[in-house]
Amino acid sequence: MDLGAIVEPLIAFFSDGIGKVIADALRLIYNVLYPANAPAATPIEIPR
Repeated sequence: MDLGAIVEPLIAFFSDGIGKVIADALRLIYNVLYPANAPAATPIEIPR
């Protein structure tokens, strides 16, 4: 099974036209939900 034969049409679709619009919209949603400047997770102490 040639992975390149499967991936190549997907890359071509998301490179221009409506595929690029879809990819940009999904990228925007991802960036809104998972911002790059979010604070790092830190452990909190649980009171006893």
